[in-house]
Amino acid sequence: MNEDTLILTDTVSEESGEVTKRRLVRLNPERLAWTNTHLGGPNRHSQFWYQIVAVGRKRSRLDFTGLQVNYGRRPSATRVDEMARELRRDDSKMWGLLARAMSKDLLQSE
Repeated sequence: MNEDTLILTDTVSEESGEVTKRRLVRLNPERLAWTNTHLGGPNRHSQFWYQIVAVGRKRSRLDFTGLQVNYGRRPSATRVDEMARELRRDDSKMWGLLARAMSKDLLQSE
């Protein structure tokens, strides 16, 4: 779309089968931040904000806020808690895989 906005289409394997998701990603390099808005898929209109924050000279953390949209009947409070734990676990796993891949790439480039 332009230098800081793009549409990302990806397919992920889930227990129910493959799911294709289209996302509008908006980059904010000055703040080391980006947003990710689902354009399609089972959680259309969900939006996520990410920002990398320096913690000392050689460390950083990823701040994350997610607004997950689920269609259908409103789940119970207990089910919402379960869903939040599942999303946290799955997202943490994906970020761990990305971190390992980035470390591997960095070591190979040195």
